[in-house]
Amino acid sequence: MTMKVQAVLFDMDGVIINSGADIALSVNAALEAFGYKTLPEDVLVSFVGDGAKKLLIRALEYQNADAANMKNFQEFFEWYVDWYRKNPVNKTVLYPGMYELLETLKEKSVYAAVVSNKPLSVAQTILMHFKIGGFFDAVIGPERLSKIKPDPEGLALAVSDIEKKRGVRLERSRIIMVGDSASDIQAGRAFGCITCAVTEGLGNRKKLLEEKADIVVPYAGDLKNSGLFSA
Repeated sequence: MTMKVQAVLFDMDGVIINSGADIALSVNAALEAFGYKTLPEDVLVSFVGDGAKKLLIRALEYQNADAANMKNFQEFFEWYVDWYRKNPVNKTVLYPGMYELLETLKEKSVYAAVVSNKPLSVAQTILMHFKIGGFFDAVIGPERLSKIKPDPEGLALAVSDIEKKRGVRLERSRIIMVGDSASDIQAGRAFGCITCAVTEGLGNRKKLLEEKADIVVPYAGDLKNSGLFSA
């Protein structure tokens, strides 16, 4: 790939941040508060990737609770989001090389955006904590979308936000979608951009690799030395 990359779209959990422990702590806090059993961290992390509501539904289903018949599920969901927003970085860290990659993109005038299924308020709180929010021209959460990944709607919205903010026109073939789950790669492919799989994230590695992304790296930060941004 010798063309000039114009923009990089990042998933958040498992790509920018290693957040599995804090997600598990937050889910367990919500489960306990609403009278359910807490679950092991590795089990809860395996449920990550399709949005907070799906995460909570899977946590309930794992202990044979039917979320569909839970009259206060919305309250349960909002309690989880509020608790997580107030406790987002007890154990969460940036992945290796992530900050350096963002600096490189800025230096090379490559636009960056976040396209995450994580609640937007939580995502923004975490980006502010790590002082990296300024690197991103768009941060897309599920609240602005009718369909989350693997639908490409979030990617299209991120690109639209970048174009409006920067007064530019981006070509899909010169955009990279970076993610750690199969849904990220599926969304990128449906959008028509370059896809990059991150294998050391939180997503199911087997399903991720089955998608045969255009680029495969252990960590997103490894893209810094890939030569993609030297053109």
